[in-house]
Amino acid sequence: METQRILDFFKRPEKLLLGVCGKLSQKLGLPPMAIRIALIIITLIFIPLGILLYIGLYLVIDKKKGRLVSFGLMGGLLGIPLSYYFQSDMIKNWPGNSGMVSYLGNFTKVVDQYDQLWGNGWDIVYNVFVSVIVFALVGGAIGYFMDKKE
Repeated sequence: METQRILDFFKRPEKLLLGVCGKLSQKLGLPPMAIRIALIIITLIFIPLGILLYIGLYLVIDKKKGRLVSFGLMGGLLGIPLSYYFQSDMIKNWPGNSGMVSYLGNFTKVVDQYDQLWGNGWDIVYNVFVSVIVFALVGGAIGYFMDKKE
């Protein structure tokens, strides 16, 4: 693929993922590529902040769209901290039994230590992944039925 075609792909004002950068560029009068680069930089520096900012902008800008996607995205995001409740009691009590905040703050340490002692730290990551999927589906179903009700 030519370099010019790649640049044209990112400069276009239409929607690439959820249409946030295109609509924001129309409202602010900025090029969509500048907004995309700014969001990528924010995401790379502060991973959860960039993702939450993008989803928040989507929810604010696209009020007309269905609730299915909005509730699905929010459910998926809530699945990360709520994955604490899918873990075994040993993992929940690992960093000193201080709850979900400690679990999330020490997540990489917990996975590494669990991997060293029992040899399969991917079980913890798998539980987080399943939690995100389950809560995204639940959120999407709630949004679908709310749209259908109206």
